[in-house]
Amino acid sequence: MARIDLQNIVKRYGSHDAVSSLDLTIHDGELLVLLGPSGCGKSTTMNMIAGLTEPTSGRILFDGKDVTDTSPHERNIAMVFQSSLLYPHLTAYQNIYMSLKRSGLPRNEIEARILRAAEMVDVRRLLDKLPGQLSGGERQRVATAKAIVREPDCFLLDEPLSALDAALRMSLRAELVNLQKRFNTTMVFVTHDQVEAMTMGDRIGIMRNGKLEQIGTPEEVYNRPETLFAAGFIGSPPMNLIEGEVVAEGGMKVFACKDFRLPLAGAFAGMAPASAAVLGIRPYLMQLAGSGPGALPMKVYAIEQLGNEAIVIADTPSGARVRAVAPAGFHAQVGTVLHARFDPADALLYDPGTQRPFAVQDREAA
Repeated sequence: MARIDLQNIVKRYGSHDAVSSLDLTIHDGELLVLLGPSGCGKSTTMNMIAGLTEPTSGRILFDGKDVTDTSPHERNIAMVFQSSLLYPHLTAYQNIYMSLKRSGLPRNEIEARILRAAEMVDVRRLLDKLPGQLSGGERQRVATAKAIVREPDCFLLDEPLSALDAALRMSLRAELVNLQKRFNTTMVFVTHDQVEAMTMGDRIGIMRNGKLEQIGTPEEVYNRPETLFAAGFIGSPPMNLIEGEVVAEGGMKVFACKDFRLPLAGAFAGMAPASAAVLGIRPYLMQLAGSGPGALPMKVYAIEQLGNEAIVIADTPSGARVRAVAPAGFHAQVGTVLHARFDPADALLYDPGTQRPFAVQDREAA
């Protein structure tokens, strides 16, 4: 196991910063997920941790030791990629053995490790088969055994499940989490799939444009997203974001946009009027209801039936496309005007200039 510290890491290609001023600590025995869209710098960050890519500046420490200039082999890490990267002419057993070929271990120890790793990922019955005789999931299990057998200080997994079908992804991500907890080893998992991130990570680091937007537990990044990007990226369906402004009406502060008014209280009550704002509210917190004060009008765009619930996708008069959760089997014609209500205390309010919640800024200013 290892604690990994990234200190002011920059990776520059020409004039482009693939990773910019990244400070990150990965705790010993933690499963950290790096999450973000394509090109955000998450795989580049993993490759620098592995030693496959050299940072332009900054330091990488394993358990306090500077490994910035050391080779991948010296770091005692193991990687699993999106493609299983197995030798096609070697059996599963021989592929796993290749990880220990130059280990210097006695033959009986190598044999014991291979069988133990194969048992852990349920491929012992497949050890005599070639990769071409295995399914995609089986090949990925063999690749995982190939990493496990080295008993590394850190596992690095770069989108290892993205090429698999949905049912197999669900099964394998549970197996990977189970393995990580049993080993109590440090694991860094890169993905663009926020469902994978939410279900697997002890903590999630959300990346965008080479920078770390937010890091926290799944509950923290879901309930208290610290930027507009994080708010819109985490959650399935994603958070509704509605542009408007804070105005003074009847002696109180109100979030206002076309055909919608929401009284503000608590941390937002002291805001200066005429402040541009973006209101964030989770679809699961919106309830379909009748029209009237505090109800958000919205015109049905589409309805997604998910079996246990229905997702109503609709357009508000201000132009925002929002989602609300309705009971299973809910139906409404496209173009129908519905209304939704939610508790103002459940809403978040963001400054469109800084992209951060007003409440966060208030706490920082204090």
